[in-house]
Amino acid sequence: MGRLTGWFRRVGDRAEAVEDPINARLPPSLKIGLGVLYWFSTRTSKRFDAFADRNGVRRWCDLAIAVLFVLQVGTVVLVTVAAGNALGREPTALNDPVNTIAIPGVNEFMPLASTPYIVLGLVVATVVHEGGHALACRAEGIPVQEWGIALLLGVVPLAGYVLPDDALEDAPARTRMRVFALGVQHNLVVTVLAGAVLMSSLTASPTEAFLTYFGWAATGGQAPTAAAVAALGPVTNTCFWLVLLNANVGLLNALPIGPLDGGRVLSESIDAASDRVDYTVPPLLKRLTVYATSGFVVGLLVVAIVGPYL
Repeated sequence: MGRLTGWFRRVGDRAEAVEDPINARLPPSLKIGLGVLYWFSTRTSKRFDAFADRNGVRRWCDLAIAVLFVLQVGTVVLVTVAAGNALGREPTALNDPVNTIAIPGVNEFMPLASTPYIVLGLVVATVVHEGGHALACRAEGIPVQEWGIALLLGVVPLAGYVLPDDALEDAPARTRMRVFALGVQHNLVVTVLAGAVLMSSLTASPTEAFLTYFGWAATGGQAPTAAAVAALGPVTNTCFWLVLLNANVGLLNALPIGPLDGGRVLSESIDAASDRVDYTVPPLLKRLTVYATSGFVVGLLVVAIVGPYL
């Protein structure tokens, strides 16, 4: 383990040695790192801070914690059922590991013709999610050091991000839970709003949109063509991908897996419960609980995807 850690540290040092001279020549709002261009800012907004100071925002954050726990249980149940159903079944395009990559033209369910809608959906999902983290930080009086958008190879929008101040590490467990949970709730809100539009008279049938993009996998047909995507219309395509991608980002982050928001809330909930009963859980036991839960859920995800090949 020590050798592996040392190897990662050496790779990081070498990368910094290459990146630092380049970053020194870039405009103050840009920097690079491991093939990613970061367009960022360290500025704050008085209006944003004033909104975060409202009493209702903290109650909204508390609701987010409850919502995340409900989603966490629901997603684990869904993944467990999916893993059980995957065993003993014939593989389809849904089980192709390549189709877990959200890149149009690579993922068969994401035709190139839908690229603008997918990029828009990904940008909205990540910005809304990270904006939730930022809002919770400011509501709790925690500074945000940096926020921005990561562009893969300087072109493809990869994700929005927020870097809280180190004060978050010293904050109470409840505060950290609010910060980690709010991003998931914001994804859920966008999912519901876009879903409402998708089900309205402004768009084609949601069933039609789903069958266009995914129905062919069940029938053994062909992936959607550019004509099929265009026939749905821009409003239907936009709302469909807003629903799908926000739901996926939110549900994925709700899973109790260590690095994800759900895993962090699980870890913090152990501390919060310990504070209530005035008992300190040994750090080793806490880590083992989070690691065991994370490993179990990751194992279920793997089986759900590659189960038909086992």
